[in-house]
Amino acid sequence: MISLPDLAYRLRARRALLIGARQAAVYEWRDNVAVRRAVFEAGEEGRQGFRRYLAETPGIPFYLLVDVADEEYRQDTVPHLSRRDRQALLKRKAARLFKDTGYCFFRVTGRETTGRRDDRVLLSALANPGIVRQWVAILDEARTPLAGICSLPLFSGQLLKVIAGRDDGCRLLVSMQSVSGLRQTCFDNGALRFSRLVQTSRAEQESLSEMIGDEVEKVLRYLDSRRADAPAGPVHVHFLFAGDLLQELKTVLKQQDSVTYHFCDLRELAGENACSKPVPDSSSDAYFMQQLLSLRPGNVYAGAAERRWFFLGRLRAGVAAAGFAMLLGSAGWSALKVYGGIVLYLGGKTAEEETHRYAAEYELARKRLPETPVDPPDLKTAVMIADSLAQNKTSPIGMVTVLGHSLHGFPAIRLSSISWMVTGDPDTAFAGGSDHAAPIAMDVPGAVRSLYQAALVKGRLEPFDGNYREAMDAINRFAEDLRAREAVSGVDIVALPLDTSSGTDLQGNTQSLQNQAEFTLKLVLKNEPAIPAEFRGQSKNL
Repeated sequence: MISLPDLAYRLRARRALLIGARQAAVYEWRDNVAVRRAVFEAGEEGRQGFRRYLAETPGIPFYLLVDVADEEYRQDTVPHLSRRDRQALLKRKAARLFKDTGYCFFRVTGRETTGRRDDRVLLSALANPGIVRQWVAILDEARTPLAGICSLPLFSGQLLKVIAGRDDGCRLLVSMQSVSGLRQTCFDNGALRFSRLVQTSRAEQESLSEMIGDEVEKVLRYLDSRRADAPAGPVHVHFLFAGDLLQELKTVLKQQDSVTYHFCDLRELAGENACSKPVPDSSSDAYFMQQLLSLRPGNVYAGAAERRWFFLGRLRAGVAAAGFAMLLGSAGWSALKVYGGIVLYLGGKTAEEETHRYAAEYELARKRLPETPVDPPDLKTAVMIADSLAQNKTSPIGMVTVLGHSLHGFPAIRLSSISWMVTGDPDTAFAGGSDHAAPIAMDVPGAVRSLYQAALVKGRLEPFDGNYREAMDAINRFAEDLRAREAVSGVDIVALPLDTSSGTDLQGNTQSLQNQAEFTLKLVLKNEPAIPAEFRGQSKNL
């Protein structure tokens, strides 16, 4: 399992492999400097050494820079099409031009200014892919990520402005690679025209300046022979070397009117610390590898199958980064929730303390109030009843007024109690002579229903001399007087001093009946407006 620090190191770390026909050199990126780590021969022994090196340093991505003679270049024009159609057309053209190779590349370099204004394209391919595949196969066996494959001539085009300061005109870059040989690449206004590789022997190394001068002269004669394609201005030749070799070239080269020589010291271009291990003055490997690992150009020749370990590594890094971000997000969210819980807890404690404080202050204020003969709950109920009666404009005053007018003509009748109520059904009010009435049933919600005032009136005759006939006659006349009133809806005699019905036994003695002429009447007044439901069906003793 890879830890986060190890994964972060592998994401930052990078290295490159410079591949030639004879050798392959490994460069590692350390403190922003390309350091040559090892050189492997192209034979079996060198490949075994490369396998051991990968086993010791697994997981770090590789950039491959190829410098071989078997690289072909074609300049062509194609109709100006959409990007998708142009890609399909160029793929078919590359497959037809370069057979038996999987390393093909094409790109649009410009557009014609006349005619159909076709697109100018550059097509290139590695004609001998076996040189590169032997090293790519070892990387695939070791599951080492392959970031991309690029060739030295194509990569030199990206450095043209850095080396020459500008990319216009015809410019010839001349460099020497220790793993391959002398490389001469020609550019016309920034577009690659051709590139030539000359492999040098040890005998030629002794007279290197003369060999370089001869080879450059051959290229200049070739350009002069193609006058139709030759640019109008002079040819700029840039020598990428260092030390004494540059001084020797200045004495060997012949000055020409159509040629301008530029001697570029690699140590001035790359800096004194371009490579921690010194290389021969004739080699420009360190400079190109420094620029390659610094710029990290895009892939040119590598296919998707060869880069799968690189994609998987990036995917794993992305998943790890996403997981770490989710972990941080979860931790932050949890911290916010914990903080919110603490805030709520402290707020609850504060509210509880304030509640106790206000309760104590209320209790203290309540004790300071004067004593009242009625408890607060009963007082509240009385206030609610009075308020309801006031809102509905219903009171027992009408009932008492009717009784008062009738009692005026019967001075012997004394009332002992009046149970008053408002009801929707006067027939069921005070059923059986009880002081309480059945509740009112509202069949339709919100419907207007007629209400009646009903009273259960209890009284007696004073004085009473024991003459029940006169007492009952007075009570009946009192009931008839009430029925004659305009506001009265009905009067029923519930109880008389003496029950004379046929189904009742008449019994008693003279001592128990003396001075007891009590009676009960049920008096119903005509309908009144409706009152709230909580007071319907409730009786009040007056």
